Amino acid sequence: MNEEIGSLRLGAGENLHILIGRERFRINRADLRPLLVHGHAVPVTTTLTEEMEDGTLITETEIVGHAGLNLSGRAVRIFTTSGCFIIPLVSFRRVARGEAVSAPLFPLVAEGYP
Repeated sequence: MNEEIGSLRLGAGENLHILIGRERFRINRADLRPLLVHGHAVPVTTTLTEEMEDGTLITETEIVGHAGLNLSGRAVRIFTTSGCFIIPLVSFRRVARGEAVSAPLFPLVAEGYP
């Protein structure tokens, strides 16, 4: 069970990409300052692409969760439709600054559960 469940990576346009299994989510670059400096919760989004009958592609951005600091301010909690995860704030900042290529996400288990 040492398999990495999810990871956080810096992507194009300095957006943060969250990879959980086959699912791909994103935290917009503009949302990093409110999250890291002010501690505000920010949206986690994904891009949906649909092909119409005439062959045209329609792309939409959908909010599928949120990210916010935990109560102590030492970790970022990420809630998505694929589950809840946590990452140390130090690791999150290193990836956001481009100092690290990626960082693992850890499953967040509710208190009182095994």
